Amino acid sequence: MLLRLVADFRRAMDLSLVLDEEGIAHELRSMSDVQWALFVDDADAQRAESAVQAFERENPPPAARPRPDDSPPVGDGFVAGWLFGISLLAFHLWLGGDGRWYARGAADAAAIVRGEWWRTVTALTLHADEAHAAGNAALGGFLLAVLARRVGAGIASWLLLLSGIGGTWTAAALLRRNFESIGASTAVFGALGAVSVLVALDPARRRSAWLPLGAGLALLGFLGTSKRADLAGHLCGFAAGALLGALASRLPRMRSAAVQAALGMLAAAVPVAAWLRAFLVI
Repeated sequence: MLLRLVADFRRAMDLSLVLDEEGIAHELRSMSDVQWALFVDDADAQRAESAVQAFERENPPPAARPRPDDSPPVGDGFVAGWLFGISLLAFHLWLGGDGRWYARGAADAAAIVRGEWWRTVTALTLHADEAHAAGNAALGGFLLAVLARRVGAGIASWLLLLSGIGGTWTAAALLRRNFESIGASTAVFGALGAVSVLVALDPARRRSAWLPLGAGLALLGFLGTSKRADLAGHLCGFAAGALLGALASRLPRMRSAAVQAALGMLAAAVPVAAWLRAFLVI
């Protein structure tokens, strides 16, 4: 029968030791990440109850203390995601299909391998049509908001940007020719990879760490492998994001709103600098 259901592992071990000292056979079983159960035989139930009650009278459990929530404010993630989505759509509408920007900024693998590094950034800001831009704006904004909720808006912005750059460069280096892509989807799937790994490495989810990563891979397969999709870019972006997410999980929590805002602005300046470099090419 169930003798006790305990929310603290140390407390559960203490009760188990009490039963050991009384010579009462029992089983300590994990019910979830935060609950442990003590089971005894029905014949020993009364003696076990008396022993446990005596221990509890002498050693009352400490008052439960709420765990401090040191996650960044929800508003930070919302603002970061909203700015990303609006900027992506506004830039696409402003371009109006001007071919010069696409010629200078698309992720041409051969050009990137030759040293035109800025294309790994500028290509993330270009889209084929309004639907393409809107889809990346919506999904990217949502994932950036989720990412910002875990690591802060500034670091999340850099994870999104660097996974997009890394994924585009890796795809170009692997394919080297006959490859040209545009769109923020490489960065979007990078954000998905980073979120999946950060959740998987969360100590509170240690017993089910494979679930978020598996869910991320499933979503990659569902959304990122259509006939018109840039499969190489999506896969490389997801892998780059997963690697960066693992590195970010080892960083100390950055609670300064000013530093996070400064990092976000620096990340936003990188595409501007890349486009300036693209139009300086003769």
